[in-house]
Amino acid sequence: GSSVLIRELPITHADNPFGQAPIEDTTGLGIWCASLVMARWLASPSMVRRMERKTVLELGAGCGIPALACAAYSNPKSVTITDLNPETIDNIRYNIELNDQRQQRDGDGKDATATKTTTTASSIDWGDEATYPSNTLDYVICSDCIYQKDIVPLLKKVVTGLLHPDHGMFLYVAPEGGRDGLPEFIAAMKAEGFECAREEIAPDVYRENPLKSGDEEDCFLHFHELASTVYVLHEFRRVSR
Repeated sequence: GSSVLIRELPITHADNPFGQAPIEDTTGLGIWCASLVMARWLASPSMVRRMERKTVLELGAGCGIPALACAAYSNPKSVTITDLNPETIDNIRYNIELNDQRQQRDGDGKDATATKTTTTASSIDWGDEATYPSNTLDYVICSDCIYQKDIVPLLKKVVTGLLHPDHGMFLYVAPEGGRDGLPEFIAAMKAEGFECAREEIAPDVYRENPLKSGDEEDCFLHFHELASTVYVLHEFRRVSR
């Protein structure tokens, strides 16, 4: 199958990577394990079929692995990879270019007649609707962005603001337990007319070594939480009126 090429960078101000304001948050310069699980979910055969000619946007994308996996494995109409910190956005653009170059060099194994997916990077401030794209989306995806209760209203605002009012769906992956605010987010989404249509533990195969080299020592060094953490897949959809 396809490989996704990713550059991660040292997280600046590692002693306080979140900074004083959201735009200063540099945690997205590194690869987080939940994003690897999300990428594997999106590369699974059932999700590949569902993403066919759909519009997809990733929130708090960091290095952009899930969105780039979606573009590599399925055939969505468009993939938009978003974050806020300028360094992080620059690195997303680099990773898009890295994968475009590989695809041009090696091909992507897709049907030659398939329409090419448009993949772009964009800066979104969750609290500022002026930064949202003009068209609503079929799918919004996000990995492990809820770690405190006060982020819930912002995430609810941006997700409900971005999704198509009838058929838009939100996919979310997070570790089981240990994340403050997730129950509050589920309740807030229900209050907005969404249901959590799927809440299940990620299959073990989603937590396997993601490195092309297969080097287990390297994998443990970079992603030691991956094999030892239980991840949960969440799928939110609007309740039929």
